[in-house]
Amino acid sequence: MQSQAETVRVLGEILKTKYGEMIKTKYIDVIDDELDDYPEVEDYLKRSGMQLPLLVIGGKILRPGTGLNYMEITEELDSMGIAKT
Repeated sequence: MQSQAETVRVLGEILKTKYGEMIKTKYIDVIDDELDDYPEVEDYLKRSGMQLPLLVIGGKILRPGTGLNYMEITEELDSMGIAKT
């Protein structure tokens, strides 16, 4: 079974083929000190509890706890007007 980090890496590569290099994906371990670099995520987790995984696009937290669904992510990117390559 793939780790969440590996899933995010692969998903990022797939999204880059559709949307180009403007797509940046990153796996963040919410128990790690790295979370300090993402205060909006840290604040959200404190307010709402641990509904993981979180999907953040353009600083906006979307569909917490629902997983990483390629179709839903591309629909969100399309609705934001992100141009396909």
